[in-house]
Amino acid sequence: MNAKQLLESMAEIESRIAVIYERFVVRFHDVPDVTTLWESMSREELHHAELLSLAAGAATGAPVDAAAVRHVETLQTFVTQQEAAQPGVAHLQDALRVTADLEEAEAEHLHATLEHLGGAASGLLTNPAMAHRSRDTVEHVIRVFGGPALQERLAWRRFYR
Repeated sequence: MNAKQLLESMAEIESRIAVIYERFVVRFHDVPDVTTLWESMSREELHHAELLSLAAGAATGAPVDAAAVRHVETLQTFVTQQEAAQPGVAHLQDALRVTADLEEAEAEHLHATLEHLGGAASGLLTNPAMAHRSRDTVEHVIRVFGGPALQERLAWRRFYR
């Protein structure tokens, strides 16, 4: 896999995560504070996808580090699992857990991939628009709406920064 393909894959992943959040907006429309968060997160993911697509358009076909490919493959697998499980997410607690899991997975794998890409992604690493600004809001929503399991998780580990 080359840098261009990897960035295109990352853009697709961000778009797929946006769809997951959009589906939560529809499913939990009766909780406006949380649906507002998911609407914002979906827009953020789509913006990230756009930035990654632009970077892919400028990237070369240079081969990439195997570790970067593994990070993207791990994230793709995780997102696919969340997409498959999403129809069964009927409770707000489960949707909040999925949201936290997705944000952590992105922080761990997507940003590590950008670091592995070096020059092909250097502009993305320093671009403030690539930051996940909603993480603090996710933590706040979990404090307000989260059950004991999510509260405990929040207590021992602030979601990745």
